Amino acid sequence: MPDNDALIAELLDADVVGSLQGHAGGPSFPASDEGLEAQFFSSAHRFFRDWLDDKGGSKEGAAPCVVILSRAIAQDMKRLSAKKFWYFASTADADIEGKIFVASYDLKVVAEVPFSTCGHQNALGEALVKLGLDSSAHCLLRGDRAEMYLCPAGLNGGSTRLYVRPSSAVQLDAPAIDFQLWEFHRTFTQTPSGILLPWKGKADDRITIENAELRISLMLGFFLRIAVGQDNVTVEDQTPHGRVDVKISRHAMKDELGPTALECKVLRTRASAGKTARNVPADEMIKHASDGVQQAIEYRKDLKGKLAYLCCFDARDTDEDQPDIVMLAAANDVTLRRYYMYSSASAHRAAEAAAAGAGLKLSGAAG
Repeated sequence: MPDNDALIAELLDADVVGSLQGHAGGPSFPASDEGLEAQFFSSAHRFFRDWLDDKGGSKEGAAPCVVILSRAIAQDMKRLSAKKFWYFASTADADIEGKIFVASYDLKVVAEVPFSTCGHQNALGEALVKLGLDSSAHCLLRGDRAEMYLCPAGLNGGSTRLYVRPSSAVQLDAPAIDFQLWEFHRTFTQTPSGILLPWKGKADDRITIENAELRISLMLGFFLRIAVGQDNVTVEDQTPHGRVDVKISRHAMKDELGPTALECKVLRTRASAGKTARNVPADEMIKHASDGVQQAIEYRKDLKGKLAYLCCFDARDTDEDQPDIVMLAAANDVTLRRYYMYSSASAHRAAEAAAAGAGLKLSGAAG
């Protein structure tokens, strides 16, 4: 028989469990549970970058367009009377200005939604509201400025602007990787309004979204592809010792550093399954991070590279290092980076001010 007292002790108070409930009484999940946004944004970024390359950069006077992620493209095309957009390729023939598209996550199927051409982004927003698409994950492409806006929660959530650079042969070294990782954390996971929308329920309860590690690695792969090119970053790359969360190819690395492996782990004080939540023992998280160090070691051997990273995205109650993991990583020449996930923007600002006052930096901060 299970120890009922032990089981009950793992359950959190009713307020915490209640924050996991939707208005209808079931679990309330963000729109990005499947992790498709990362692949969708990556595909859209590649298309738009190539579109800009074809035109030699930004195009003066170009009207913006919106591409909406569809999880059921055939049904959405029928529901919206959308017409399939054949040969959605990044050439001069791609007439995208002022239009609204629905697309599969990989942009292999794209359809134009019938609506009058919109000359500016506010008109596109109003059109999405009228079409009932304002809550859909989408990206706004501004060809006149070479800018891409990521909107994972539709118009009602935050958006992030990215400048889309031309194709280039950027190469990374260790400091450059640190910079990219820190920028990713600042943009995607540092606060509740980050692109990843990292918290499930109330941020103060510090329970992360479903499949947080996979979704972080997918988004990190997307982010790094922006820097070094689509073909130089692989997510979930198969090796003899398992799947590397993120691999940067040797072509994107400086000084014969070879391929670089990045293992992503999420550290938790609490976890949930459906409508229940439990406390996570500290020892469990030490083992979890220790496994990450060992994985990074094995992946580095498999890839025959010189660098290996363990990136810990820290959702625990307390912002503190794990001394055993710090020593283990150092002993095995694994670069350990810990990125604390704050419950609010004000909590982040307070922590940053306190660190600066003590002459320190936040954990993982580059530079």
